[in-house]
Amino acid sequence: MSLTMVPLGEIKTISMFRGKDEMKRRLQDLGFVKGQEVQVLGENASGLILMVKGTKIALNRGLASMIIVD
Repeated sequence: MSLTMVPLGEIKTISMFRGKDEMKRRLQDLGFVKGQEVQVLGENASGLILMVKGTKIALNRGLASMIIVD
């Protein structure tokens, strides 16, 4: 399931990425790596607020949709 489909407050594990290699590297540089847990803290019309490795990160829905979680 895409990260954009995860309900608020839930913790999921990143299983893979979609998109070009350049975008995958950018997400990995931000802390989104396979096997890492990610929690959805909030959302609005433009994106999501996520907790990854103890850090809050805001991602737009386009980028968040490239992250697949279990």
